[in-house]
Amino acid sequence: MAERGWTLTRAALLVAAAVLLSPISPVWLVLVPLALLLLAFRTEDWMSVAIAAVILGLGFAGSRPGGMEWYVPRAWSLIAGGTFVAVTAARGHTGLVGRTLGAVGLALMAVLAIGAIRPGVLQAVDWWMAAEIRQAALAAGDILQQFRGNTDPDLSRQLDAAVQKWVDLQQDVYPAMLSLATLAGLGLSWFGLERLSGSVRSPGPVRDFRFSDQLIWLLIGGLMLLVLPLGGFAFRLGENATLFMGGLYLLRGTAILMWIGAAAATSVWTAALLTLAALFLYPFVLGTALVLGVSDTWLDLRARLSRAKADNDI
Repeated sequence: MAERGWTLTRAALLVAAAVLLSPISPVWLVLVPLALLLLAFRTEDWMSVAIAAVILGLGFAGSRPGGMEWYVPRAWSLIAGGTFVAVTAARGHTGLVGRTLGAVGLALMAVLAIGAIRPGVLQAVDWWMAAEIRQAALAAGDILQQFRGNTDPDLSRQLDAAVQKWVDLQQDVYPAMLSLATLAGLGLSWFGLERLSGSVRSPGPVRDFRFSDQLIWLLIGGLMLLVLPLGGFAFRLGENATLFMGGLYLLRGTAILMWIGAAAATSVWTAALLTLAALFLYPFVLGTALVLGVSDTWLDLRARLSRAKADNDI
């Protein structure tokens, strides 16, 4: 029962990540891949097939307005879900993190291939996404306007400038945000598949989170594109690669801190104090987590700490 509770907690964290990071509706990132997984791996169960048919029927049947708001979420979820099924079928022995990363990588390659064949498609998607982000910013600005009322004009200008900077950043890095949200969505879809199969194993403990050390080269490449004067497209590519890998390494470092906290917490009170300290010192904690996450590529900190703990126990 306790393990099931922790599993549901980890699934809730994935839900939060998908909702907070996704520039499109996160429902597509979960339900469409889940339907494809059910059709690929649960064909012997009529209930699973019926669930998949209902999801796809409700999502794709009916009228089509013809705008990007209809096609983009459905197209991306189909591509990401299809690559996830393919990677799982080919490399079922690989961990969930490795399979979701592989699926997102293949999905991005497929999108770039579509863009190479039909360049206008990606440009239209870019314009639509920029319009969606601006619309969300205007809504947020209206809410801020209601709260601040007749405040100081200088403060109003500062808030408007902050919102505009947020819009400019979001327009540049939404591919990285969507990729990170898709990782969470695919994890949730696999969790749903396992629950329908009677298993509660996935997702695994956050403190065990890790991924291939070879991905450090993607971070290095992204940083190089940010530094080298190669033009707007290269800079934007570097921004997205750096943000995507920065998010992954931040989570990896957080996993290391949680592993250390679990080892150091000798009681419930100790765990509560460590949690409160992390909340109050979150800027320092996040910076430390990022450094630990990147360092873990070469140091394998959890393995070293496990060996040190075992030696001390002896």
